[in-house]
Amino acid sequence: MPELNKWVVEDINRTTPNLAAIKKFSTGDRAGLRFENFLQEYQIDLILHAISKIGIEYYEGDDKAGGVVRKGKLGPNFFRFKSDHGEYFRRTRIFEEVFDQHILGLVNFFPRVQEVASKMFSLGHGVAEHQGRRMMNFTVRVLPEAPIHRDWMPGENSGLSFAPQIKEQFAWNIYLKTPKSGGQTRIYKEQDPARVGKESEHFEVAPRVGDLIIFRTTYAHEVLPSDGERLTLSGFFGTTPEKLLFWV
Repeated sequence: MPELNKWVVEDINRTTPNLAAIKKFSTGDRAGLRFENFLQEYQIDLILHAISKIGIEYYEGDDKAGGVVRKGKLGPNFFRFKSDHGEYFRRTRIFEEVFDQHILGLVNFFPRVQEVASKMFSLGHGVAEHQGRRMMNFTVRVLPEAPIHRDWMPGENSGLSFAPQIKEQFAWNIYLKTPKSGGQTRIYKEQDPARVGKESEHFEVAPRVGDLIIFRTTYAHEVLPSDGERLTLSGFFGTTPEKLLFWV
């Protein structure tokens, strides 16, 4: 019999990982993976305390669908500074040190994210570089909602030297705070956002504190409106012939 409900985000338990689901996702047969309780409650508390001391920056930014929305970030993301590479890398140098001292010094979660992705694709990993300058490895993000869009670095005319090497692009998110309701990530089985309609096949994954979600950003996706704060550790990674590259 044919397999039913293939376009799903499958749960991966820490003690008995579903290796079949991981393989199916790596070959494009699943919408995403959710690694349950990737961070423990005490680790999240440590990170939240560090974030509260550093402070979130709020600004008006492009929503990738022609609108302008209020966003909250801690640490630079390239899309915000795509027209000013110098400012992006200036902030990257500052926040790398801030994150190393105040977040990763308490809970060194980022190497674990890299390791999970590396095992998935049987590739090594590294942080992407542009002309010898390291990209930011992750950001802290307040995202109450996001319209239907896709993220694909090689198609954004970024001018980044590593972009042409990327074969596939993925997002990863670890939930630190979840809203009272809403805030689901809806992932469509459609790459062109303009072709998404009411009948388009999709899967919604609800935010849960401590979980790690990974999905392909080349598929159209959106974040449904939230009632309350939706706070994540977030970033991208891409496959290349040699290794995985991480950036944000």
